[in-house]
Amino acid sequence: MLSTRKEPHFSVDFEYDEPAPSNQVKHTWSIVIEDLLIQCKIGVYPHEMNNPQDVLINLECNYLAALPQSNTDTSQILCYATLAKDIEAIANKEHIYFIENLAETIANHCLEDVRVQKVKISAMKVNALDAAKAVGVKITRTRHAKNF
Repeated sequence: MLSTRKEPHFSVDFEYDEPAPSNQVKHTWSIVIEDLLIQCKIGVYPHEMNNPQDVLINLECNYLAALPQSNTDTSQILCYATLAKDIEAIANKEHIYFIENLAETIANHCLEDVRVQKVKISAMKVNALDAAKAVGVKITRTRHAKNF
């Protein structure tokens, strides 16, 4: 005996989004520079005005980029050597009165790259106090807090 019951009929209309090719998928990467020793003129005291001081810079820079697809593809990565040179150039551009200014300028420089989402920096004067190994500041800056 045939059933007179009608089966429901479904019609589904949708578009299928194909996954992005692996060379376009963005990942979060962290580039790290530890204990970059630079010399710069920094400080507000008279004895600091003309005498360069040792400053240790530590940096962690979080950025979004696709995985490089070849051994020679450097377009997606942040170059730690370039960042280190940039930090040294920032530190030696002019006399810096406060270590906070140095850290903030480095953070702003890193965030100029649109891939960078977050940067952590410590800037430490190594010989500022006889009783301390180093003194300085640590800051964290993020893209959403940056005004462009």
